[in-house]
Amino acid sequence: MSAPEDKASGKLWDDALDAQHAFGDLDGHRPALLGVHDAFDDGTAYRAEVPARVDEPVLSEDPILRQDLDLPDSWWEAIAGTLEKLSATSTAPRTPALPSSATA
Repeated sequence: MSAPEDKASGKLWDDALDAQHAFGDLDGHRPALLGVHDAFDDGTAYRAEVPARVDEPVLSEDPILRQDLDLPDSWWEAIAGTLEKLSATSTAPRTPALPSSATA
């Protein structure tokens, strides 16, 4: 991803790294973030994120499910356990930074 250097922060910029710190790979239910590299050139910031490869089959080729999925009970049990872990994880609320013009 890229952004002007002075805008390279906040939710969109840091979400993957924040999620890795907060949740890890959720026992294999979330691809681990293996690395992050930031580079800066001529006022532009660039970020490359390297997630672990997922060796599971894709449930849908489309972001919108267009047919019912035939998932085993074990899948639903695993997702329920993952959601329990997510709900038990404490994350600090993030307050967006105000643009400098808003504080003047």
